[in-house]
Amino acid sequence: MNTDRFVKFWICFVIFFGFVMPFLSTFFSYSSEESTGFNDYARIVGLDYKAELVDEPGNGGNVVITEQITYDVHAASSSNLFWELWRDLPEDYVDGLKVDYTVNYVKQLNDDGTEIVYQESPKLYWDDSDYTSSLYGPYHWYHSEGPYSESAAQYEAVFFYVDGIYRDQVTFEIQYEMHNAALKYSDVSELYLTMYSEDSVKYLESFSGQILIPNEDMPKSGNYLAHTFGTNANSFPYTESDTVNPGYHTFSFQLDQDDLKFKSYNEYLEFTLLSFNEDRHIFTDYAPDNYYSDDVYLEEAMDAIREYDELPLKAKEQKLQLLAGAIVLSVIFFGYVIIRNQRIQKKHQFYQPSQNILYYRDIPSDLDPYFAASLVFAKKKGKIDEGDAYSAIMLSLVRKGYIELEKISPEKDWKNNNIQLRVLYQPIIIPTGPAATLNDLINASYQNSVKPEIDAFVNNSLLHTISPSAGETQPGTTTETVTADEERINIHGKKLEPLSMNEQTYYNLIRKYAKDGTISMKQFENRVANDYDSTDTFLTSIQNSVVNIGISNGYFQKADYLGLKKEANSLAKIYIILAILLMTIGNLIISMTRLDLAFGAFFILGITLIICALIVRHDAKKYVLFTQLGEDEYTKWYALYNFLNSNTLMKEKTVVELPLWEEYLVYATAFGISEKVIKALEIQRPDISASPMLSNRYYYTRSFVHFGHSFRSSAHHASSVSRSYHSSGGSFYGGGGRGGGGGGGGH
Repeated sequence: MNTDRFVKFWICFVIFFGFVMPFLSTFFSYSSEESTGFNDYARIVGLDYKAELVDEPGNGGNVVITEQITYDVHAASSSNLFWELWRDLPEDYVDGLKVDYTVNYVKQLNDDGTEIVYQESPKLYWDDSDYTSSLYGPYHWYHSEGPYSESAAQYEAVFFYVDGIYRDQVTFEIQYEMHNAALKYSDVSELYLTMYSEDSVKYLESFSGQILIPNEDMPKSGNYLAHTFGTNANSFPYTESDTVNPGYHTFSFQLDQDDLKFKSYNEYLEFTLLSFNEDRHIFTDYAPDNYYSDDVYLEEAMDAIREYDELPLKAKEQKLQLLAGAIVLSVIFFGYVIIRNQRIQKKHQFYQPSQNILYYRDIPSDLDPYFAASLVFAKKKGKIDEGDAYSAIMLSLVRKGYIELEKISPEKDWKNNNIQLRVLYQPIIIPTGPAATLNDLINASYQNSVKPEIDAFVNNSLLHTISPSAGETQPGTTTETVTADEERINIHGKKLEPLSMNEQTYYNLIRKYAKDGTISMKQFENRVANDYDSTDTFLTSIQNSVVNIGISNGYFQKADYLGLKKEANSLAKIYIILAILLMTIGNLIISMTRLDLAFGAFFILGITLIICALIVRHDAKKYVLFTQLGEDEYTKWYALYNFLNSNTLMKEKTVVELPLWEEYLVYATAFGISEKVIKALEIQRPDISASPMLSNRYYYTRSFVHFGHSFRSSAHHASSVSRSYHSSGGSFYGGGGRGGGGGGGGH
């Protein structure tokens, strides 16, 4: 994935998971406790809660609770009804006393005012038959006591077994006694009720409640403190009355949907009543002693309430601090990016082109296709596509007349298994040393199938022998006589242009495997894939050619001419990754705390990092260490790329000569835009009959370009095998080396 795609991908990732996903998760969320799927659920939507404190001999510290619970039942299918509902009754130990429950009754309240009194079941229903059997069946309830254990079928809940509900709202009234709800200490008594919490409050539309304290157990004014906990407001309002329920002091609250807003850190509805001073034990006279009944607790309890009330203010201060920190860090990041660019500009010489060119219609120079593509993509487009470059090199060898592609079976289509490479030119291998005769020279010429050159040998006009250097060639051996500057003529009599570095390397590879002058494309690719060391040498030569050509011809200031650009792009990627982590994982973590989203602090910092990354990437395009010559040549070649990639060539009225069309196709293939030139050829319709290359429609197809990509994969596979072999010191052969493998022992 190139850098452009990398950045676009992560920006889309940020938008989806930072903005869209939180919305979708809120809109479509459901609780596993109350639902088996998006369209299959039973939710508590309405509550009428009433708790009456009891402080009597043998029954002190207890609360009798009566609830009317409305469930919204929505089965996904009428063939898969709801047969049970439940209300959690979580048990716990508080200061050594067990808080548990005794269920008194369960009723179903019908819309017409009638009620169905449920009977207690002797067992927890488990099998499907239990819900409809004549022995058990619907309209029963069962209290599954703790401690909670799924393996022991102990769920700390009361279950209501209903008569198959499809989609309806049903209301139940349950009454149960909560033991040890009120605890006494040396200087204070505390009644603490966790009415509802966690998943059960998420879908509440209304919640009304009353806490009833008998008048004789109610502390005097100034001797008690009542407090509520929960909801986004941190606490909810209540009223007090001595007349609503005669004989009782009543704490009442009425919450609607606007009040019942929750976040993950405040999903509870709780009430506490503290009595102190002379009334410190007024409602716990008969409550059992706990571990700390002789200890003072009032100050600790008051401090805890005070700290709870201060939580929103502290959270706001922390959010402001986090926001300020994010802004400061944003400024630091921006400053670093600017200063970094200034330092690089000051330390290095970046040349400007001698002239600005938008389109360049000629071929700037006879440049190697692989190097030309590397030059074009050095700044603007990221990374060269090696597969396209290999296709371009082969096409250039065809254009220059060194090879041609032909069908093996003329009646079949142009497929890789029906295409062969034919070598049209073979360098002359000339015997050297005192034993070499004129007949040897002529025979060597015939053996190399270069008939036009034989006459040249006879006339002594082109024949050159190369004397062996000391220690290289022994008498009687042979050596090639053709150099890059020597005139070459192929078997068709065409005078050949010199080959570039990579063209020569590719040409030598073809000759290596085309022993008789031909080889099928499929065989050629197989030989490349399996000749590990030779292919690795070939691949290394191709990859090193960019630096070799760039340095030797004065295009680059140094071998690591892209080092600064790569460093900048790596820094940009780090910024993007940090932005992703902050705006997804960071926001997810703090959203579950009172920091919420901290006024968008992580979004501000994340967006800053993305902007910094874009700035760094933009600056990176300038960090290519060209010489003045390199910058000028880059400008021309990139202008040629723009010309070939635009629609201008299709609309041109000037006549383009066939040799130029051929070069256009070669370099467009190297740039990955061959379809543009092919389309222009189809529109302009030049007479291509005089061009063997342009006349062959196979070079216009995706199959031809695909071969370059397939060749690249084969070459890289062979290279990796070769390098792993040399690095491990292993062998290409199977087995375990000398001797047999297998386990064993010995004496």
